Amino acid sequence: MATHDVDEAILTLIGSGQADTRPAIVKQTGLAASTVSAAVSRLVEAGVIAEADESVSTGGRRARRLVTSEGAGALALVELGAHHGLVALTNPTRGIGRATSLLIDIAKGPEAVLAAVMEEISRQEKAAGVRVGGLALAVPGPVDAERTRVIRPARMPGWDGINVAEAVAQQCGLPAIIENDARAGAIGESVYRRRLEGVTPIDTLIYIKAGSAIGGAYLVDGTPLVGQGGLAGDISHIPIEAAAGRPCKCGNVGCLETIASADSIRADLAASGLVYENNAQLLAAARGGVPEVATAIRQAGTLLGLSVAHLVSFLAPQGVIVGGALSAVDAFSAGVRAALHQSCLPSIMEDLVIESSRSGRDAALWGLSSLTPHKISKENRS
Repeated sequence: MATHDVDEAILTLIGSGQADTRPAIVKQTGLAASTVSAAVSRLVEAGVIAEADESVSTGGRRARRLVTSEGAGALALVELGAHHGLVALTNPTRGIGRATSLLIDIAKGPEAVLAAVMEEISRQEKAAGVRVGGLALAVPGPVDAERTRVIRPARMPGWDGINVAEAVAQQCGLPAIIENDARAGAIGESVYRRRLEGVTPIDTLIYIKAGSAIGGAYLVDGTPLVGQGGLAGDISHIPIEAAAGRPCKCGNVGCLETIASADSIRADLAASGLVYENNAQLLAAARGGVPEVATAIRQAGTLLGLSVAHLVSFLAPQGVIVGGALSAVDAFSAGVRAALHQSCLPSIMEDLVIESSRSGRDAALWGLSSLTPHKISKENRS
């Protein structure tokens, strides 16, 4: 890594709260201790960071704690959906700050969407009095994370093959990294659960994101299975008998997404005379006790559970975590749970944790917060 890249990576690690001592930075980046020490000295001399009065135990000699000056080095976290995005900045004490919802149209393409994102990031920078040192982005499509490219997404017209790191650099000059939203959510759930007292960590899990579409990821010992071309975990397009004949945006027919996603539920309800303009209205109707809506959502959860049951039997994970907008409806998670108990052996189900996401709508942001700026700098400048 060039000197500038090393300094930038260390500054962002300290500013985001991921590392606040020299030994912690060495562990996070894999850089030599001498390289880290020299970089810290440069940053201290430049007045960008400072050594706090307190020290931190690292198992040997107590290390001086490093802090940023004027909030430098925060990491911007962004999750994009079909019609909205979430934007937050990392916070040294809380992990991530409060996320702001942003109206977007993913179909308008990367230039328009990223311009809106950067405007919101700038607003949050000014409000919080910090300086962003990098951007981590989750998108609702297949991702080749090593090359920071979106690969043949069914729901993101205009994004195929786009190098998101280059697009961000053109917008604002910041280094960036990209990840699939479900994989980021799986990582985030694991990270978040470790912060909760009295909650058993789950690091090998199937994570399902059920919202406008359906996404999935498989986490093994805290690391997501990526697969060839970054396509592992894409359960959206698993064929299911109940969806026979239904056309999917991927070009096939009979995909799970066409019958178990929020968009498909709204379409089916509209055909019967119950029209909900967006997913927020659908969820409000479910919480309001509209029986047709509750039944449709539970049925969608059941169909999802039947599809996931094959994976649970094969992989025997510690848990199945249901995230996304539909996870906020108890009937949906109940349908998933009932289908799994119906389809899997008791020995598989005995210790399996089946829960709605603990980290909720911020799951992907928590996952993105664990991606180090060292990785951002290395990948985007190779």
